[in-house]
Amino acid sequence: MVLHSVTIVTPNFPFQIDQFENHFGRQSVSHAFAMMANLVSMMHTGVPARYPKLKIVFTEAGIAWVPYLSWRMDKYHHEYRRMVPILERRPSEYMREQVWVSTQPIEEPDDPTHLVETIRHVGEDRIVYASDWPHHDFDHPKAIMKLPMPTELKRKIMGENALNAFTRIPAPVPAALADGD
Repeated sequence: MVLHSVTIVTPNFPFQIDQFENHFGRQSVSHAFAMMANLVSMMHTGVPARYPKLKIVFTEAGIAWVPYLSWRMDKYHHEYRRMVPILERRPSEYMREQVWVSTQPIEEPDDPTHLVETIRHVGEDRIVYASDWPHHDFDHPKAIMKLPMPTELKRKIMGENALNAFTRIPAPVPAALADGD
């Protein structure tokens, strides 16, 4: 399942953004809030526990919201465990097995090592590259490739993780191997 966020104005949470006068305010909160609300709803109703083979990919909300929400849900799962008895494990454990997030729009902190640390908190095998091309605010692959992290991690984010998330997509085989050489 792939969820794509949008900036929209409706009277329902989390889209009570009509009080913002311009796109700066709406864009700053809408995408991440929508994804957080969707993920909490799925956990609250036990979707990952009821469908353990379901893979969920959240797109167009960046990645920095993921550690925050994971830690927060774990805290409240511990405190209110009786309210979500279907979740036999912490929400973060389901997330590590069933949730992927896409990079776009990738956060751009002044210190790129902060983003690399965030990637580690999200999970190095749970992030997939997305560009959002041809929109004006697309993320060029250089946004990932210039980060100070190992080539192996860049390779995961730029393609290998997506192959794992979308299991019906076969891994590419180099032409020399495909020809039997």
